[in-house]
Amino acid sequence: MKKAIKSLFITAALATAAMAGQSENFGGLGISVWTGKSGVKVAGVLPNSPAENIGLQTGDLILSANGTELSAVEPENQVSYIRGDAGSTISLIIDRNGNVFSVSTKRMDISVQNLDVQEISDWYGKTQGLTGEEINHLATQKVTQGYELLGVMQYGVPVLNSAENLNANAVQHVSIKKVEPAKDMNLQEQPVQNVQSIENLEKLPLVNVKGARVAKQQGNVPIYRAIK
Repeated sequence: MKKAIKSLFITAALATAAMAGQSENFGGLGISVWTGKSGVKVAGVLPNSPAENIGLQTGDLILSANGTELSAVEPENQVSYIRGDAGSTISLIIDRNGNVFSVSTKRMDISVQNLDVQEISDWYGKTQGLTGEEINHLATQKVTQGYELLGVMQYGVPVLNSAENLNANAVQHVSIKKVEPAKDMNLQEQPVQNVQSIENLEKLPLVNVKGARVAKQQGNVPIYRAIK
């Protein structure tokens, strides 16, 4: 019975990750799911993911993805409608306790890496009585350059830092996302066009705020030199 339950929960992780021991890249939302005849149910939401950004919650039922009714799709194929090319847009219809609404977001470049029992044992000298903070710290040290940690999955659910008494054998995998290159804020100074030398400013015509030429200052009405 325990083996059957464990298998069920591992299957729930397919929207974010491969089975334990595998590694892959794909465009995803950062959720783990249960697939079924009524649709795809959210089992867990990774922090700093598109799913979190659009407010998906554990227990949400995804009824359709980009117009495809997931209840009409075989459960083993439903995840393929959630995944897609990184950067591509996906529109979802969600049922949250009877409240149906739609949301849209872009898929993120997700990579899944294995975190095996031996690595945890070598790092901490134990495989049981671990905390979520310890597991997540080790996972952070393993993240490939150019990526950042989304979360460590256990039975399809992200491991919280506050979790205690964890067993290394239950840790499935590490989900990470590709870091977007920072925009270059060092903007090159652009040459200013049509700037006149100070000695020539007096030769420029006077204009009012509407751009109409005036002969001279009239009262306190502001006037300007028209730069050609």
